[in-house]
Amino acid sequence: MKKFLVLFSALFALAACNSGTNDSKDSTTKSTATATTKTSSTTNTSSSQSSKPSSAKPSSTVASSTKTATSATGTDSTHANHAMTALEELKANYPNEKFPDPATISGGKTIGITASEAQGTLKVNYYVVNEETPFNDSSLNSQTPVAQFQRHTFDSKETAQNEVGQTYDPNGQQVDLGHNITGYQTAGAGSSFLGWKEGNWSLSVRANNLEQEDPKPLAKQTVEYLEGAFLPVPQTAGQISLRVTPSDFQSNTVVWQNNQTVYTIMNADAMSSLKMAVSMAQ
Repeated sequence: MKKFLVLFSALFALAACNSGTNDSKDSTTKSTATATTKTSSTTNTSSSQSSKPSSAKPSSTVASSTKTATSATGTDSTHANHAMTALEELKANYPNEKFPDPATISGGKTIGITASEAQGTLKVNYYVVNEETPFNDSSLNSQTPVAQFQRHTFDSKETAQNEVGQTYDPNGQQVDLGHNITGYQTAGAGSSFLGWKEGNWSLSVRANNLEQEDPKPLAKQTVEYLEGAFLPVPQTAGQISLRVTPSDFQSNTVVWQNNQTVYTIMNADAMSSLKMAVSMAQ
């Protein structure tokens, strides 16, 4: 009986041990499987989350590139289709005419331009403006021009020559103007006139005696400037009339004849009127 009980106890212990081992194995297997499942799930989730930014980033880049390309195309298009400047429109309307260089008109300031033609006379007015202004813009009508260019065609060369109004009086007081040029000074009607000749050009400087003005400095400055600059060559007659103190854009005039055509330049500034004429010879 004791042997039976000992044997039964041994068998029971062995069975319990096998059962615990199997349970342990099953638990380990289940734990491993669960860990594997979680790891796989985490990996999938991470992969999914990682793939979203990766997909969004190229999309953003493409959109940005598209906008940049569109912007660049718009800039080029705008630049290509920009409106003509007033000077370009003037030349486009009168392609066979030559005009003074705008840079000589008013010390490089921005210039507005209007033009009209009637009865053989083309008139171009120049205005100082704060910003680029369209050709023949109505806003310029209420302003006073600082300069004007005219081209007038007559029926004959004789009529054109007479229109120049050339004057020269060599009977006044002699004045050395430099560069072997002698001027002659006269007075009358409250003014002093200092005149001289250079080729087919007659030149005169007017000073106001009531204001005690002296014509000599401006006359000498003119001679010095024209020593290195070249005016258009008049066919027969040319007249330059300058004033020491200007009053308006008609104060200083440069007029010359070419066949039946007379060109006239007017400017409120004496030296600017000369520079405008010189630019016509270049």
